[in-house]
Amino acid sequence: MSNDNVDAYIEKFATELLPPDDFMFPFPPYEIQRDFMGELYMALEKKKLAIFESPTGTGKSLSLICGAFSWLRDHEEREVCQLQAALKNIEEENLALANEEAAGGDWLSTQVKQVATNNIKFAIRKQLDAICKEEKRISEIRTRIRSKEENRKEYRKNKSLTALDEDSSESGPIEDSELILEDDTNDENEEENDEGDDVEPPVKIIFCSRTHSQLAQFIGEIQRTTFNNSFRVVPMGSRQNCCVNKAVKNLKSLSLMNEKCLDMVKSTEKSKTKDESGKVTKKSKSSKSCPFLKNTQALKESIVSEVMDLEEIVKKGEALGGCPYYATRGATADSQVIVVPYNILLHKSTRESSQLKIKNSIIIVDEAHNLLETVSHIHSSEVSGRQLSQALSQLVQYKSKYVKLFSSSNLLSINQVIFVLKSLIKFLDGKSSVSEAEKVKPDTTLYTVSEFILSAGIDNYNLFKIVEFCRKNKISHKIRCFAEKYPGLNITPKTAPPKKPGIKSFLQEIAQEKNKKKKGREEILETPKSDNETPPIEGQPLIPTLAFLECLTMSYKEGRIVVSKQATLGNSSVKYLLLDPASVMKEIVQEARSVILAGGTMKPFSEFRDRLFLACGADESRIVDFSCGHVIPKENILPLVVPVGPTGQTLEFTFQKRNDPALIGELGRLLVNVCNIVPAGVVCFFPSYDYENRIYQFLEDDGLLKRIASKKKIFREPKTSSQVDVVLKEYADSARRKPGGALMFSVVGGKLSEGLNFSDDLGRCVVVVGMPYPNLTSPELKEKLKFLNDTVGPHAGQEYYENCCMKAVNQCIGRAVRHKNDFATVLLLDRRYQATNHVQLLPKWISASLQIQNKFGPVLGLLGKFFRDRR
Repeated sequence: MSNDNVDAYIEKFATELLPPDDFMFPFPPYEIQRDFMGELYMALEKKKLAIFESPTGTGKSLSLICGAFSWLRDHEEREVCQLQAALKNIEEENLALANEEAAGGDWLSTQVKQVATNNIKFAIRKQLDAICKEEKRISEIRTRIRSKEENRKEYRKNKSLTALDEDSSESGPIEDSELILEDDTNDENEEENDEGDDVEPPVKIIFCSRTHSQLAQFIGEIQRTTFNNSFRVVPMGSRQNCCVNKAVKNLKSLSLMNEKCLDMVKSTEKSKTKDESGKVTKKSKSSKSCPFLKNTQALKESIVSEVMDLEEIVKKGEALGGCPYYATRGATADSQVIVVPYNILLHKSTRESSQLKIKNSIIIVDEAHNLLETVSHIHSSEVSGRQLSQALSQLVQYKSKYVKLFSSSNLLSINQVIFVLKSLIKFLDGKSSVSEAEKVKPDTTLYTVSEFILSAGIDNYNLFKIVEFCRKNKISHKIRCFAEKYPGLNITPKTAPPKKPGIKSFLQEIAQEKNKKKKGREEILETPKSDNETPPIEGQPLIPTLAFLECLTMSYKEGRIVVSKQATLGNSSVKYLLLDPASVMKEIVQEARSVILAGGTMKPFSEFRDRLFLACGADESRIVDFSCGHVIPKENILPLVVPVGPTGQTLEFTFQKRNDPALIGELGRLLVNVCNIVPAGVVCFFPSYDYENRIYQFLEDDGLLKRIASKKKIFREPKTSSQVDVVLKEYADSARRKPGGALMFSVVGGKLSEGLNFSDDLGRCVVVVGMPYPNLTSPELKEKLKFLNDTVGPHAGQEYYENCCMKAVNQCIGRAVRHKNDFATVLLLDRRYQATNHVQLLPKWISASLQIQNKFGPVLGLLGKFFRDRR
């Protein structure tokens, strides 16, 4: 009896789920939250590809949790009921067949029917028993873990565990044997067992967001609900976020951490000894093995037993002496919900190495407004000329040191990598015969991948095999260890003097080559002069180099290579640019049961419908969208388009006009007036850091900044992430101080325009200066627009250009008004905001209240009345 026949029989007893009356929301939901959860519930039930827009501050995360978790709970109950109903029906059919045979019917046909139904009965009974067995196992784990809670506190103080942690921080001296390439690079577990792939896996929810802090907030929301006690939630992260072994954590670089960890895991496996029967009898002590692997099972059971965020799991891993990285991956098999950052889900090789299965899963992507750009960014890679030459120098020295110890096949592969890097450097620099007086003019050129490979002269090499060779042999890890062991050899490539024309110079060059061979010196790369003084090697230049080579193995159609040639090799670069995110999202869209894209500002929906879902081959009937209003009353938000300033000058901050002193002065006077009326905090967004700095300097020189400072303390968005928290705290303290307040100069797309909360007094007014269009002169953007026009439609490029601008504006607007009782004003300073196409791209809750004032006087009147009414 085939699985298809069994599934078809069970499917006859399927029932359609309808949204429940109670979504287990932790408090009485607003109407828009109930609508959101109901629409989400039915989207999951009908296997839809859905776009959900819910403004920030409307309880989007809780609505996602309660809507999706309610459906999964009901779906699992339905599966059991279906199996029970099918089993009951088979019993009735068998009874009917027995009565038919007893009544003198055809016994042969009756027996054939009974055999068929009994086979189905056996398969159904097996499925039911498996479900019951799994529930019992999970229940036993939870009971066992709860009984050990008291023992854990004592275990945390165990001296042997402390000694274990101290030992793990020391990896011991690096031996030459660890740096040699192994002949057999086949992974023992390379091929996964495909047995049972024809069986549809159970439905799981995979939730992903941009950052670990957002994922921690999401898990915190789960812990507020009753689902906290019944659902198995497993967060996943990189080794950088999970590792508790100091010897690995101290490496900083994620790529090096990955390779070091894999080496230690391999050493742990090799340290096992077996008796004649093949059973493990003991473990020999190995300084290279990871001591945290032995308690991974205990940590895995703890993860399954209670909902914890990644930070809590890491702390528990330190207490139990278990590895959080492998424990979370092991726990996914028992999970109902998996929580991951973008890169684990969206990057195929990372997804596969994490063993994250997407077939029949529900994919929920939060903060999805920039999903397409994020996918492109994740699959793009850039390497500079300096990094290429430094990586080559290290490889050459590594090869020279161990050349006699390599097998012929490994030596061949190393030489191929060296040749590819030399070819890339030669192509990128291209001025080996240019005199010092002549300088190469900066130039940026775009190539298709195939054109680049041919132009760089590496078309005769199998890049797939080269990348796989580097990955399996952990080349970057070995090179790093080599550089640590022999720091004296870790020198930068020597610079060759400019070649002189003439026969005399040619003969001298030949003589020098002969002398170099006679002396048996190490091979040194000769490159054109890159800088007056070559800086020392920083970081791990081989890591971005190999990442770029890996990108060259991706699909040729959707990728472009951006070659930026500068006056010096060190400042030149090559970058892989992914133009079509749908090419790498196709597997997710086609294999998942349902894909939900959620965000506060998802307009325009057509971007996700056309460029993602339809481009991935989805049926248009599967695509739905939902947009809800804000929880705040309409009168609590005052959005205004301000096309003119206080003296009547038109506000138009185009690239050509925005540096006009008269325009900047008008902006300064406008800010003075706004700060006189608006209480507490004002956040002003500029198109770029450069323009913000120009405005600040002008206002300071003109005396307008002093007038603003007399009313509000002025803050500026820091360029470094480490300073953000300090500046925000000082801004918050000043904004809440009465009378007065604070003014924050910020940047669209900067550190304060997304993910931060300017609620209540922190953001009583949001000012957006100009329209933040991306740089249209950028070769990368030009190629992107051309690609969209060619593949999507003649106006797709322009639509994308407009969407980039308005999505950035919407993110700025969303920083204020974060809860029902909040109130704020929004000032859009540019006459171009009056255009209908721009108004349509604003969120509904903004466009519904939007006012356009052609004179500045009424703007001040409206602002004054708005805040007087709320004193």
